[in-house]
Amino acid sequence: MAGAILAYLGGSLAGGHIAARLWHRVDVRRVGSGNAGTMNVLRNLGLKAGIATFIWDTAKGYLLAVLGWKWGGIELAVLMSLAAVAGHNWPLYWQFQGGKGLATSLGVALAIYPPVVPPAAITLGVLVFLTRNSDLATVITFSGLPFYFWLREGPGWYFILGLGLAVIAWLRHIPLFMRRT
Repeated sequence: MAGAILAYLGGSLAGGHIAARLWHRVDVRRVGSGNAGTMNVLRNLGLKAGIATFIWDTAKGYLLAVLGWKWGGIELAVLMSLAAVAGHNWPLYWQFQGGKGLATSLGVALAIYPPVVPPAAITLGVLVFLTRNSDLATVITFSGLPFYFWLREGPGWYFILGLGLAVIAWLRHIPLFMRRT
């Protein structure tokens, strides 16, 4: 339980909030879409802040997953990974207004199961191209993760990771879909 709490608190340290404050002296929630993720920061605060946000958020997910792995094996790695992504999406320090979890999920995947990254990235890219809707493409891609892990590894902790990431993606994106209707 302590590992999951630590991961949530660490995940709450969103790179977009930090980059916006350091380089632009602004609250990222008041810029563009108000999202603390890489794309909003890149679009509205520039390349340097966008790259820093992406690197920070990816590294944060990676580090927290690796710590979980070292402290308690795959079980704790998965729990800490999901807590880190949830912390990024709903950060305690910024009134629960964070990013969408893509870069943090990438870091988690690189730490726990790197073979999932290329097919997920290709799927996401193709879906963004076909739909012209990154939110829809993200939800579809993440929805496929449990099936990917089930086919590759069967039931178990990798499947739970995929299912957890899919649920978090849905929870984060449902409000976005509802605003568009």
